[in-house]
Amino acid sequence: MRRSVMGLHHRRGAVAVMIAVMMPVVLGMAGLGVDLGLWQRETVRLQLAADAAAMGAARLLPAQTASASTLQAAALAEANAVTGGAHIGTLNQQPTVTRAANWSTVSVILSSKADSYLSQVLGIAAPTLSAGATAGAIAKPATACVLALSSTAAQAIAVNNMGSITATGCGIFSDSSSATAIYLNSGKLIAQSIGAVGTVAESNSGGNTMTPAGTSGAAAQANPFASLQAPTPGACSYNNASFTAWKATAYQFTQSANVFCGNTTIGGNSTTDTFQAGVYYVVNGNLTFSNAAVTQAQGVTFVLTGSSPGAFSWTNNSSTPASMSAPTTGTTAGILVWQTCPASGSAPANSMSGGSTMQVSGQFYAPCGALNLSNNAQFTAASGSAMGVVASTLSVVGSAGIAATPNTGSGSASAQIVLLQ
Repeated sequence: MRRSVMGLHHRRGAVAVMIAVMMPVVLGMAGLGVDLGLWQRETVRLQLAADAAAMGAARLLPAQTASASTLQAAALAEANAVTGGAHIGTLNQQPTVTRAANWSTVSVILSSKADSYLSQVLGIAAPTLSAGATAGAIAKPATACVLALSSTAAQAIAVNNMGSITATGCGIFSDSSSATAIYLNSGKLIAQSIGAVGTVAESNSGGNTMTPAGTSGAAAQANPFASLQAPTPGACSYNNASFTAWKATAYQFTQSANVFCGNTTIGGNSTTDTFQAGVYYVVNGNLTFSNAAVTQAQGVTFVLTGSSPGAFSWTNNSSTPASMSAPTTGTTAGILVWQTCPASGSAPANSMSGGSTMQVSGQFYAPCGALNLSNNAQFTAASGSAMGVVASTLSVVGSAGIAATPNTGSGSASAQIVLLQ
């Protein structure tokens, strides 16, 4: 019995010795597992810091004046802002920053000494972590001041037979996904940017001018007036009226009688027409200006409305430009012509033709209808004014032209900063 007891004591002693010997190893392995998880987390956070650092430095690229030390300081400031300087190990306080020669991109590399707690029991030193990112300044699509809203129409913007659209300081854009979302055939498109959800296409005509080249497959641009609600007209002031008979004095339209129901025609017979500032409604009918001599139309909006709104038509062969401007305040601020959407289906096509020029300040807004210009009609921005077209589709043919300009302060920056890698 004594021998058995002695043997048991010997075995217990051996186990204790083995445990004592193995304990540091066990603790070290456990510590290594803990530290490995920590290092993985620190690596992820270091990459986030590198991304932010690259974006911070890249914001200085457009000016093309930042020194290497300024770029480095901007990168470090963003890295610290994202991480609070913690959970990324011990950050090297001097990030490596490399700028492209043409100021298009900047690359940042961050390194840090990882934190270590229990793995050092095994004599394993904490690693040096590293993460890099590249950011750059790329061309930013200009806000469209000529915009076709149809999502499916072929040739949603069509310029043919010496037609032209120029958008000075803004863009020309089609939301159509068609293979001919924008189609140019013996015409001219000039803007800050030209783009479409579908394809910007052109014929083989040697007479085409497109500056810059169009961008296909771009993201759709939103209807800038989608949130607006057209004002509601009052009782009819006129029914199917024609203001075309010769008069010694001008036809003077005022807000006391500003609701035209049914088809309405204005112009002709050498008469002149004036419009007091305010909103004029045409309910369930067309508004036709036929060789009208409009001598006053400042601060006005023509709203074609009703369950079946009609079309706006301007035909004038006079060489004297017509001048109109939209209100600057109120529910129709900035909109000169507003064709509302019918209860169902699309609205009828609006048109401008003849050799005259309309010089306007304001927007032509027909979200469910087309605007078609032909026969040398010119729809242009008045000097120093904003003018644009937002329609379902747009056609400019036969030497007709649109010359649009952006709203003050609404243009896009020439570049935007993005993370490239």
